[in-house]
Amino acid sequence: MRDSNPASDLDGEKFWITNESDPTMLYEYDNKSVFRKNKPSKTYKLAIPFQGNAHVVYNGSFYYHAKGKPQIMRYFLNNRTSYALNVSGLIVNNSNTLYTTEYNYLDFSVDDNGLWVIFPVPYSNNTAVMKVDVNTMQIQHIWNISLEHHKVGEMFVVCGVLYAIDSVTDRNSKIRFALDLYNNKLLDVSLGFTNPFRRTTMVGYNHRNKELYSWDKGNQLTYPVRYNEIGYNNSSSYTKSEQFDHNDWGST
Repeated sequence: MRDSNPASDLDGEKFWITNESDPTMLYEYDNKSVFRKNKPSKTYKLAIPFQGNAHVVYNGSFYYHAKGKPQIMRYFLNNRTSYALNVSGLIVNNSNTLYTTEYNYLDFSVDDNGLWVIFPVPYSNNTAVMKVDVNTMQIQHIWNISLEHHKVGEMFVVCGVLYAIDSVTDRNSKIRFALDLYNNKLLDVSLGFTNPFRRTTMVGYNHRNKELYSWDKGNQLTYPVRYNEIGYNNSSSYTKSEQFDHNDWGST
């Protein structure tokens, strides 16, 4: 992970990783050189362990899913304190995981608009996308999208557009779904996406470097983003997006 909105250029050079063998630890590396040598520059002990691998570092904080809880955690790297945000309606059980990989319950994404969280709509095959105000740690909006997340390999958000990758195990895959969340409009896209090692477990976007990054069978890969490939020519009736206040979401 890298911070796409760092407090300084030095922070912009840093890398962070987690290891599922100890979900209470976050490892920081000052630069690419020590990262490649796997020599952490600093470690953080989390009071509340993480779950999954779809977390992000953004604006000087580590955002992650609290293990076994319907909660988003913000861990401040500068003072090692935490703040929790409840996600009403999120069901944390084995039948409610995301994507074909069925591994994460929450998928964090960051773009130039801020923090997004993708998760399953309870009692439905639909996909929920939540926009979080990181300054107040309040939910701004939740979109309920009639896209069956179990049929796609991964999703991410770039420039307020939700993208879905067909497969994370096929060597040559496609991005054929793109929804402009702010304008509630499907985009006409057909973009190639490669999984060279055929086991991609995480995909994210770094708007500071204008690139996608992924983990594919333990290998960190990056893909440059070319915005001229994004189209605005298509609309469809089979995919519906609803925007609503989180107070109407319901609770478990």
